[in-house]
Amino acid sequence: MNHREEYPAEYLASILSDVKTIAMVGASPDATKFSYGVLRVLHEQGYRMIPVNPRHAGKEIRGLKVFASLADIDQPIDMVEVCP
Repeated sequence: MNHREEYPAEYLASILSDVKTIAMVGASPDATKFSYGVLRVLHEQGYRMIPVNPRHAGKEIRGLKVFASLADIDQPIDMVEVCP
């Protein structure tokens, strides 16, 4: 697979069909930020979202506990999404 080109929709759908828990590095509590919107949509679609942001660790985003780092998460993660 050429990682410099857009991934086929079928490939992405197959990944997301197996995923249940997603850690989102760079999650923001600011509703105007892209990462907030992505977290909101995935959470509303039924994925278990785990926000990761050291500046907001211990707080909540959309009622979800924010972790400082991936190493601090005490449960299995199926996928890590990194947001700018």
